[in-house]
Amino acid sequence: MTWENKKIPFIVLSIIIGVVFCINSSAYCWQTKDPKLAEDFAKLLGFKVKDKVGKVAPEIKPGMTIDGTNYKQYPGLAELLPKSLYDRMDPNYYAPMAPIKIKETDQYHLGRGWIEKSMLSAKTAKIGADGLTLEGYVGGYPFINPKSGVELAQWADNDYLGDTFAMRPMRLRLYGRDNKPERELRQHLNVLRYMNCTDWMPQGIQPNPEKIHYVASGTFIYPKDISGTSYVRKRFIPADKPDEFLLFVATMRRIRRMSGRDTQDPLFGSDLVWDDYNIYWQKLSTKDFPNDYKILPAREMLLPTYIDYDWPNDRASAGYTDYNVDESGSQCFLNYGSWQRRWVYPLEVTSRDKAYCYSKRYLVTEPETCVQLQTEMFDQSGRLWRDWVRDYNLSQTGVGIMEELIDIVDHINHHRTILDFKGHKNPTWMGPEYADVRFLSKKAK
Repeated sequence: MTWENKKIPFIVLSIIIGVVFCINSSAYCWQTKDPKLAEDFAKLLGFKVKDKVGKVAPEIKPGMTIDGTNYKQYPGLAELLPKSLYDRMDPNYYAPMAPIKIKETDQYHLGRGWIEKSMLSAKTAKIGADGLTLEGYVGGYPFINPKSGVELAQWADNDYLGDTFAMRPMRLRLYGRDNKPERELRQHLNVLRYMNCTDWMPQGIQPNPEKIHYVASGTFIYPKDISGTSYVRKRFIPADKPDEFLLFVATMRRIRRMSGRDTQDPLFGSDLVWDDYNIYWQKLSTKDFPNDYKILPAREMLLPTYIDYDWPNDRASAGYTDYNVDESGSQCFLNYGSWQRRWVYPLEVTSRDKAYCYSKRYLVTEPETCVQLQTEMFDQSGRLWRDWVRDYNLSQTGVGIMEELIDIVDHINHHRTILDFKGHKNPTWMGPEYADVRFLSKKAK
């Protein structure tokens, strides 16, 4: 069939072409399935991100593609990208950026439960006497409009990834100094929230006498030399109650208790540090590796566009073929289908303890989804060490969000790790047994 020999009304043809274009190209449009919810969410925040952006470097417009051959023609690009990413626009830099395809800004939102819990928290949430513990929080935004570094740090510590989520699998793709593949690791990752839930189990998991906030666990399934290695990390509500972190080492058939210092170690030769999970996983504490938190002025930034598809599909079968890891050439390129202007809240995290691996970190939080999209980490001498950039898979109902692709670059040692996910939003089959390292170790056999 050709379009020429069928009498299709022009408006219908335009709609069909538009739908195909949005789904299968870099112009993908994230569109809500609940316009009333989207409006209510904007009222909660007090703004729409798309109304905030467009003032910086207005010459950079939707439809443009910026890459290593033309980026210097757009000096305003340096204002829209952090230096760690702008430097990588140079094709001679380590792990250079793939082309950035610009699209218009979407309006994202989370679910109705998030709104309701945010409004409840707004009445009761506060920072405790220790200056760090979050008290009176029941879910949603810890503070709808954060006014201090500590309040914004609570966004990072309570960011939304659903009541539960699972990755089946989470791939860690490792690259060497030539930016070519070296090794791949795979694990099954699980996150179960005990308190402050918003979706399918709003009461959380009861009883919970330990005041567990959430548990992240995982089992490595590939390659053979680490297969079966499992871990469980419990995060507690009180700031100065350290995480309980257990690791089952399959080769030794022993359970090892990890300390706060162990959480600074990278995973099996990758560039993923335990404390960098989910961009910022360090336990907030006034005693163990304490930090100072400073909120910086909100700003525009170019960041990858969110997509949406349901597990167990993958990106390609769901139509998003331009979100991919391309290893076919002389070096690897990570392609995000499109980038767009976002309004973000930057946070400066400065370590008070010189023994900690980082001296300073900059986190970028996206207000419409309360997640971190980009970060830079500096070593104790002040050199840029690692940077992260990520996109997300966000349900168009607002219920369920997962990481999609994460690019981690070590600027000092010229290593790179790309995290590549295939996830399950809010899996109802996950229960407290996934907080038991013995259960995981047996499941790994």
